Amino acid sequence: MAISEEILLEAVDAIAGLDGLSMDADHLVEDVYLLAYAFPEEGDFKAAVASTCKAVSFLARGQVSSSSLKHELDQWLSYHYQHRVAQGAKADCRVIYRPSEEGIEVKGFGHRKIPEDFYRRMSAGRI
Repeated sequence: MAISEEILLEAVDAIAGLDGLSMDADHLVEDVYLLAYAFPEEGDFKAAVASTCKAVSFLARGQVSSSSLKHELDQWLSYHYQHRVAQGAKADCRVIYRPSEEGIEVKGFGHRKIPEDFYRRMSAGRI
Protein backbone atom coordinates (compact mmCIF):
# COMPACT_ATOMS: atom_id res chain seq x y z
CA MET A 1 0.00 0.00 0.00
CA ALA A 2 1.40 3.37 -1.02
CA ILE A 3 -0.37 5.39 1.70
CA SER A 4 1.79 6.14 4.75
CA GLU A 5 0.59 5.62 8.30
CA GLU A 6 0.90 9.37 8.88
CA ILE A 7 -1.48 10.14 6.01
CA LEU A 8 -3.89 7.44 7.22
CA LEU A 9 -3.94 8.99 10.71
CA GLU A 10 -4.49 12.46 9.24
CA ALA A 11 -7.45 11.08 7.29
CA VAL A 12 -8.94 9.48 10.41
CA ASP A 13 -8.55 12.78 12.29
CA ALA A 14 -10.09 14.79 9.45
CA ILE A 15 -13.17 12.62 9.24
CA ALA A 16 -13.53 12.14 13.01
CA GLY A 17 -13.42 15.90 13.50
CA LEU A 18 -16.40 16.65 11.27
CA ASP A 19 -19.27 18.52 12.93
CA GLY A 20 -22.43 16.47 13.33
CA LEU A 21 -20.74 13.09 12.75
CA SER A 22 -21.20 10.15 15.08
CA MET A 23 -19.42 6.90 14.11
CA ASP A 24 -17.87 3.92 15.85
CA ALA A 25 -14.14 4.68 16.09
CA ASP A 26 -13.08 1.16 15.05
CA HIS A 27 -15.33 1.30 11.99
CA LEU A 28 -13.93 4.71 11.07
CA VAL A 29 -10.35 3.42 11.16
CA GLU A 30 -11.31 0.31 9.18
CA ASP A 31 -13.10 2.37 6.53
CA VAL A 32 -10.15 4.75 6.12
CA TYR A 33 -7.80 1.79 5.72
CA LEU A 34 -10.10 0.20 3.12
CA LEU A 35 -10.39 3.55 1.31
CA ALA A 36 -6.58 3.51 1.07
CA TYR A 37 -6.79 -0.03 -0.30
CA ALA A 38 -9.31 1.08 -2.94
CA PHE A 39 -7.27 4.19 -3.81
CA PRO A 40 -3.59 3.25 -3.30
CA GLU A 41 -2.20 6.34 -5.04
CA GLU A 42 -1.73 9.19 -2.58
CA GLY A 43 -3.48 11.79 -4.74
CA ASP A 44 -6.55 9.61 -5.28
CA PHE A 45 -6.68 8.68 -1.59
CA LYS A 46 -6.49 12.30 -0.47
CA ALA A 47 -9.20 13.23 -2.99
CA ALA A 48 -11.39 10.38 -1.68
CA VAL A 49 -10.92 11.56 1.91
CA ALA A 50 -11.77 15.14 0.95
CA SER A 51 -14.87 13.95 -0.94
CA THR A 52 -15.90 11.80 2.02
CA CYS A 53 -15.54 14.79 4.36
CA LYS A 54 -17.62 16.93 2.02
CA ALA A 55 -20.31 14.24 1.65
CA VAL A 56 -20.59 13.70 5.41
CA SER A 57 -20.75 17.47 6.03
CA PHE A 58 -23.52 17.88 3.45
CA LEU A 59 -25.45 14.99 5.00
CA ALA A 60 -25.03 16.30 8.55
CA ARG A 61 -26.44 19.66 7.45
CA GLY A 62 -29.26 18.06 5.46
CA GLN A 63 -28.08 19.65 2.21
CA VAL A 64 -28.34 16.59 -0.05
CA SER A 65 -30.88 13.85 -0.62
CA SER A 66 -30.22 10.14 -0.31
CA SER A 67 -31.85 6.76 -0.85
CA SER A 68 -33.56 4.48 1.65
CA LEU A 69 -32.15 0.99 1.98
CA LYS A 70 -33.91 -2.38 2.32
CA HIS A 71 -33.58 -5.69 4.13
CA GLU A 72 -30.87 -5.75 6.84
CA LEU A 73 -30.17 -2.06 6.27
CA ASP A 74 -33.77 -0.80 6.24
CA GLN A 75 -33.14 1.67 9.07
CA TRP A 76 -30.36 3.36 7.10
CA LEU A 77 -29.94 5.71 4.14
CA SER A 78 -27.33 5.63 1.39
CA TYR A 79 -25.60 8.53 -0.31
CA HIS A 80 -23.49 8.07 -3.46
CA TYR A 81 -20.55 10.33 -4.27
CA GLN A 82 -17.47 10.49 -6.50
CA HIS A 83 -14.07 9.95 -4.88
CA ARG A 84 -12.76 12.68 -7.17
CA VAL A 85 -15.21 15.12 -8.68
CA ALA A 86 -15.24 14.77 -12.45
CA GLN A 87 -17.86 15.70 -15.01
CA GLY A 88 -19.75 12.59 -16.14
CA ALA A 89 -17.93 10.21 -13.78
CA LYS A 90 -19.95 7.62 -11.89
CA ALA A 91 -20.32 7.87 -8.13
CA ASP A 92 -17.87 5.20 -7.00
CA CYS A 93 -18.17 5.75 -3.22
CA ARG A 94 -20.96 5.31 -0.71
CA VAL A 95 -21.81 6.37 2.82
CA ILE A 96 -24.51 4.65 4.88
CA TYR A 97 -25.99 6.77 7.63
CA ARG A 98 -29.11 7.76 9.54
CA PRO A 99 -30.14 11.06 11.06
CA SER A 100 -29.40 11.65 14.73
CA GLU A 101 -30.16 14.47 17.14
CA GLU A 102 -26.72 16.02 16.61
CA GLY A 103 -26.44 15.36 12.86
CA ILE A 104 -25.87 11.88 11.46
CA GLU A 105 -24.76 8.48 12.65
CA VAL A 106 -22.54 6.87 10.01
CA LYS A 107 -22.50 3.11 9.71
CA GLY A 108 -19.73 3.15 7.13
CA PHE A 109 -18.25 4.63 3.97
CA GLY A 110 -16.06 3.45 1.14
CA HIS A 111 -15.69 2.37 -2.46
CA ARG A 112 -18.74 0.60 -3.85
CA LYS A 113 -16.86 -2.47 -5.13
CA ILE A 114 -13.33 -2.54 -3.63
CA PRO A 115 -12.42 -4.61 -1.64
CA GLU A 116 -15.91 -6.14 -1.95
CA ASP A 117 -19.50 -5.06 -2.45
CA PHE A 118 -20.02 -2.17 -0.03
CA TYR A 119 -23.60 -3.04 0.94
CA ARG A 120 -22.73 -6.68 1.56
CA ARG A 121 -19.85 -5.61 3.78
CA MET A 122 -22.05 -3.21 5.73
CA SER A 123 -24.92 -5.66 6.25
CA ALA A 124 -22.69 -8.61 7.13
CA GLY A 125 -20.35 -7.10 9.67
CA ARG A 126 -21.77 -4.05 11.36
CA ILE A 127 -24.62 -3.64 13.79
